[in-house]
This record gives sequence, C-alpha cells and structure tokens, in this order.
Amino acid sequence: MAVKNFHKSRLKSLEKNRPLKIILIREKKLIELHYKFLKCKIKQNELVCTGKVKPTAYSKEYSIKLVYDGLNPPKVFVIEPEIDYHDDIHIFPIEKNLCLYHPETDNFLWNYKTHHIFDTIIPWTLEWFVYYELYEISGKWEHPFVSHNIINLIIIF
Repeated sequence: MAVKNFHKSRLKSLEKNRPLKIILIREKKLIELHYKFLKCKIKQNELVCTGKVKPTAYSKEYSIKLVYDGLNPPKVFVIEPEIDYHDDIHIFPIEKNLCLYHPETDNFLWNYKTHHIFDTIIPWTLEWFVYYELYEISGKWEHPFVSHNIINLIIIF
C-alpha cells in the first residue's frame, strides 16, 4: 500500500514540475544551438550554464556562470577573475551578478513565455564585458546605467 502512495505522490510532483522542465529544456537547447562556448546542465530545477568569454582578441578571458530557474530573470555571475563591486560598475552589490538591463529605463520585463536567454541575456552579457574593459581603461562606465550603490537601493525599498 505504501508503495502505491509513494508512486502517486511522485507522479504528482513530476506533473507539477513539467511546465518548468519544458522551459528549462527549451532554453538549454537554444543556448547550445547558438553558443558553443557554454556548457549547460539542468540541476534541481535550474538551468546552469558555464563557459569562458573573451570579448576581443586583446581581452582577458572571463569565466561566467548563468543561472535560470525558468520563471525569474536569469542571473549571470563572473566566476573568474573576481570582479569586486564598485558603485560605478553595472553590477548588483549583494549577489554580485551582472546588471544587464533596467526594467524601467530599458522598458524590458523578463517574461519566460516571450523572451529567450540566447537572444537577450547572453548578447547583453558579452556587451557588458566590452563596457567593463572600457571602464578599466577610462575609470568611467561608458554605457548609460542606473546606480546600484547600496544607499540608493535602501532608499528605493
């Protein structure tokens, strides 16, 4: 009797997560089709992609990790070399993930039904590194941005 109940509850759990799995599988396939430098896996209901990017021939190489739960906006982290938070860099201070767009100023709200990582988040990540390298040269973030400093974040919330 306990075996039947176990299978029923397991089946319900699989059914509940099926739409999420489909989203993650779709995004994984699209990323792998368009970006050979990224290796993707689905682990514990998250798509995790890792790879190395080099924005220009003269750039250093950056190791990145993209994490996507299927519903919320994907997050991109620089694994190596470590990039320390600074108020002038387009990066979030707490989790240290890249800020690739601003929902209001860029008029973009992530929607898993209509947006795909391969044609938004990844190209924006590659562009982010170009601006980061320009920042390292000039000391100024050359792309328009909204400040991410902790004081501003506390005032907003």
